[in-house]
Amino acid sequence: MLNPHLIKRSLIVLGYLGLFAVIGLAFYFWLTPKATCLDGKKNQNEKEIDCGGSCTPCKINYAEKALIVGEKAFVSGGNNTYDVVVKVSNPNDAVGATSFHYVLNLKDATEKVIATSEGDDYILPADSKYVVQMGLSTLGNIIPTQAEFIISDAIWSQLGKIEKPQISVYNRKFGPDFGGTSSKAEGLIRNESAFDFKRVKLVVILRAENGEVLGVSSTEKDNVRAGMESGFTLTWPYTFPAVVRNLDVDVQTNVFDSENFSAGL
Repeated sequence: MLNPHLIKRSLIVLGYLGLFAVIGLAFYFWLTPKATCLDGKKNQNEKEIDCGGSCTPCKINYAEKALIVGEKAFVSGGNNTYDVVVKVSNPNDAVGATSFHYVLNLKDATEKVIATSEGDDYILPADSKYVVQMGLSTLGNIIPTQAEFIISDAIWSQLGKIEKPQISVYNRKFGPDFGGTSSKAEGLIRNESAFDFKRVKLVVILRAENGEVLGVSSTEKDNVRAGMESGFTLTWPYTFPAVVRNLDVDVQTNVFDSENFSAGL
């Protein structure tokens, strides 16, 4: 038979333990600061420290997918040189590459590298652009059969509050020049963005009816102000082996570079 005094004493001890537990929890919640989006901790329903969930969205500074190398083409640039154009696409919606390094190789039929060039470029989120290299000479004037384009060292970043540039192309024209001994492409660009751009690059690609690249060139326009229209003209000192049916113009300006733009007046 249980001792009633022992039962009573046990109940009293349990009661005090329960009281101390309640007091301890009260002090814990009273002294512990409330979770916020500025406490330097990953709490609440945050995806990362102080961002995501009920806090502001987290900045994404990484790419889920690698840059894609698409069309590669090379054409004669005259005087035993070659002009090369490569299409690069960024499949990431949230981030672009403020910089990426590339190596361009021209190879012969045995896959031997007969010309090489390298450089750095950028690409905006969810964008495509053309990278061009002009006037590459090959070893022994060997005719290339293929181009290789290798991308490395991409540095990813969001655009922030800056929007993609809106620069439209109008009045594209192509035809012979100087009595038919050379060729000329011309057109008009209009800056429909709210910013003045210090440098705008134009890559012009001439194509045959079947889409084959016949010629490529590039030029730059300086100080393209918001709302401004500016004409461009590019010439080739030769004619082409097929009729030019399409004139592609890729307009590029680096809005990752804070020195490249200012608010339009």
